[in-house]
Amino acid sequence: MKYEALFEPITIGDVTLKNRIAMAPMNMTYSGPNGYLCDQNIAWYATRAKGGFGLIITECIVINPHPWRGSEEVNPALFTDYRFSRYLSKLVNVIHSYDKTRIFIQLSPGWGRQGHPNVETPHISSAAPSAVPMRIDIRNLNKGWEKQVRRVTPEIFAATGLESLEPIRKMSDREYEELELAILGILQKEAPALAQVLQAETPRELRVEEIIDLEDRMATQAEAAFRLGFDGVEIHSPHGYLIHQFLSPRMNRRTDEYGGSPENRARFLLNIIRKIRTKIGPDKALGARFSGDELMPGGMTHDEAKKFVAMAVAAGISYVNISQGCYENPGAFAPDGEGEFTQYAPGFKKAGGVPVITPGFITPECAHEAVKEKKTDIISLGRQAIADPYWPAKVEAERAKDIVKCTRCNFCYMNLFEPRWLGCQVNPTAGFELFYPELWLRGSANEKRVKKYMDKAKGLI
Repeated sequence: MKYEALFEPITIGDVTLKNRIAMAPMNMTYSGPNGYLCDQNIAWYATRAKGGFGLIITECIVINPHPWRGSEEVNPALFTDYRFSRYLSKLVNVIHSYDKTRIFIQLSPGWGRQGHPNVETPHISSAAPSAVPMRIDIRNLNKGWEKQVRRVTPEIFAATGLESLEPIRKMSDREYEELELAILGILQKEAPALAQVLQAETPRELRVEEIIDLEDRMATQAEAAFRLGFDGVEIHSPHGYLIHQFLSPRMNRRTDEYGGSPENRARFLLNIIRKIRTKIGPDKALGARFSGDELMPGGMTHDEAKKFVAMAVAAGISYVNISQGCYENPGAFAPDGEGEFTQYAPGFKKAGGVPVITPGFITPECAHEAVKEKKTDIISLGRQAIADPYWPAKVEAERAKDIVKCTRCNFCYMNLFEPRWLGCQVNPTAGFELFYPELWLRGSANEKRVKKYMDKAKGLI
């Protein structure tokens, strides 16, 4: 086999994966308005399982039941209590019907300053470590994001007379501040959802008792996830969300036991890990996702991130998943090229000594080299998994020429912040898998079981 390193098994905790190819956690926002998974969610994940991914990592699923959890604009899936269990167990059962495919659930305590008030309680602000508002700097938009800005709000280019965002990227802070006000005014009129993302409301500071409550809820729901049959749990702590906000000296201005020193800023994450381990035991697969670098002035650096990884492994995680940046640096969060995240894997592997998952690949050549050269243990596909859910199967069958490549246009990302169904420019079935059962049902154990059952009812139905 040409890319044999990608198809070697690997063990994380007490789980053995059939290959080194994971589907990265992505919020596709297909869940219902109250956070329940729907049939489209199931079809979406099942298509990738049938496509050959050894590990499916779910989107960020929020355990926080409070209206100050944030994230209302994106409408994430929820797992706050037992009401959501039936839908999640259905997902587990479907994914396990594909040969040796494993599924990890990514759990989140909330989105903090990167979220927005609940539509039913607009007077209740999001809560975060500190009252520091989020502000996206347009100078950090890359080519993919620029394409979507041009598509969604061409008025920006018409009003400013700019042909591209390149002149903005070169502006001084004073020059940019003047232009930013004009752009914000255009967005508030033409794309209010984007205006809210560009400059979020100031969050309120979480009280200590609320932080402890979230730690306990994360542990309770992690234990519940394993009871439902999930093979592993991943703690959602990357790219500017609530746990990352505690880790970042730029976002965490607290002066109590949850702020200040790196050890204090890591307390929220480490308490979550320890409390989960107390409930699930020492062997089950438990991981956390970290930004390799926040890539913002005054933010968490790679050296500091490595320290947090070492602390997290000592507290009990069995693998690390990599990301980078935050909402305020969208170009880093969703880079134009491939393989960029690999730069952090060696440092994380050395710091933690546990398997590392690295995202951001398009071609099997780049992915295979990363695993073969031991730059990472597992590669994951995010946007590329949207573009082609059969990437692993095509690589294994030596049909790499048939892979539908992600163009990094960020159409999918922009759909998150528009009032639109999330789709893909190169894959017309993305978001509509429910209507194409041939994409996900054929060949699964469920199809075989149903056929056997139906055969015994011939002539009666």
